[in-house]
Amino acid sequence: MAATRAVLFDFGGTLYDYATLQTAECESLVELARWAGVEAEPAAIVLAHREALRRVFRAYLPRRFYLHRDLFRDAVLGMLEHFGAKPDPVHLERYRTAQWQRHARDFTLREGVVDTLGVLRASGLHVGIVSNIDEDQLVHLLQLARIRSYFDSLISSEQAQSCKPDAAIFVAALEHACCQAHEALFVGDTIAQDIVGANRAGMRSVLLWHRDDRDPPPTEPRPHHVIRRIPEVLGLL
Repeated sequence: MAATRAVLFDFGGTLYDYATLQTAECESLVELARWAGVEAEPAAIVLAHREALRRVFRAYLPRRFYLHRDLFRDAVLGMLEHFGAKPDPVHLERYRTAQWQRHARDFTLREGVVDTLGVLRASGLHVGIVSNIDEDQLVHLLQLARIRSYFDSLISSEQAQSCKPDAAIFVAALEHACCQAHEALFVGDTIAQDIVGANRAGMRSVLLWHRDDRDPPPTEPRPHHVIRRIPEVLGLL
């Protein structure tokens, strides 16, 4: 096996858990719905958004590139449409601002992330983020995380004009790392985007599977490694 020269991470879902921002998202969605005149129960509003996001995500996933602000906007529009409400651009902008303010209140990294990044940096490896995210949101969340200094490279899908599992974003990541695909570990939490894309690129794929109640589904493609906690990456070097 070739020596590892780079460790590349997905960001959302991998270095932080989306669940930590769920309260912020729910509060912001209910607030938006109320501005639009929707009087449904909060649980019904959240469910309508979840179903709309699922539909929109399936429609966007085959695209080589898309802006995530468009994906999330379409999900919110679908939620409002479910209740017969018309979107107001002013309300949509207020919703986004409120959502980001609440992120600052609730954002939390996964356990062991900072210590693991510190060890990787000290080892001299190239450490990078490769994220399906718009550039402004990546900057926003990295400011909350306070981990920018641990990374040699940051690549958003907006910067690469490519969304995982498309090949171009992985090619860009390897170019920044100045290494061959087989010399890089790619750590992510999704099979359809992170593992599929990393495997196609020839990287050693690492699936972060943070559920303790069951194992990952035995579907193809399979990751080269499965970990349940971020510090376990160190044992793969």
